[in-house]
Amino acid sequence: MIREMRGLPGVIPSRLEEAQTVRHCALSLVGEPIIYPEINRFLDMLHGEGISSFLVSNAQFPKQMEELTPCTQLYVSIDASNPIELQAVDRPIFSDFWERFLACIDLLAQKGQRTVFRLTLVKDFNMSQIEGYAALIR
Repeated sequence: MIREMRGLPGVIPSRLEEAQTVRHCALSLVGEPIIYPEINRFLDMLHGEGISSFLVSNAQFPKQMEELTPCTQLYVSIDASNPIELQAVDRPIFSDFWERFLACIDLLAQKGQRTVFRLTLVKDFNMSQIEGYAALIR
């Protein structure tokens, strides 16, 4: 896609050349990246090349969350503020999904790295207990 910009009016050649160097890597929308068996090695490789890493988790794998190598920024999807809405929104595969979710949130404070709670709010769907989001963030 970047190569197609060559020769177009207004494209600054030095900026186009600069765009050829990877600087950031977003790890999301491909399932749950923290359960990839080589995720820590991959993060180390990215950081070794000076590439920042942004990883998005659905907070269902506390063991892997605990063992995760620090990334540049760790995003956790907060899709509901209570177990009933989380089950409706995410359709989790684990029966103890709420406990897993809370365990992952608790682990974030211990990890001491840059984190983002990514709230997914849909009117009339998962906003019945909006105060619950604030409680989760603590």
